[in-house]
Amino acid sequence: MWEGVTQYLTEDGVRGTFEVLAKVGTGSRLVFTYVRRDFLDGTAMYGAERLYRRFAVKERLWRFGMAPGEVATVLAEYGWRELEQLGASEFTTRYVQPTGRAAPVSECERSVYAEEL
Repeated sequence: MWEGVTQYLTEDGVRGTFEVLAKVGTGSRLVFTYVRRDFLDGTAMYGAERLYRRFAVKERLWRFGMAPGEVATVLAEYGWRELEQLGASEFTTRYVQPTGRAAPVSECERSVYAEEL
């Protein structure tokens, strides 16, 4: 489980982690989150303007993002395959609604489930 970390790293840091993870055994599973690149570069706000101003602009803590369509390609470079990727609507439907709670889920962050080949 690698949750809420990738956006704080540089691209080299993320790729270095994937290099280490490439050495785990076949069939290993990984769940990780990432922030969308279009959010970090300011082209799409997903209703999270305040987060963008704080973490991407003012404090510059969020550095790395990906586009949803490129995740499978990046994973493949390190011997992994994407099994599933969830955005806010899928995550809410699957995990939040069944609890009967109303918890906000941001569209600027996505979850990925992957398997080592």
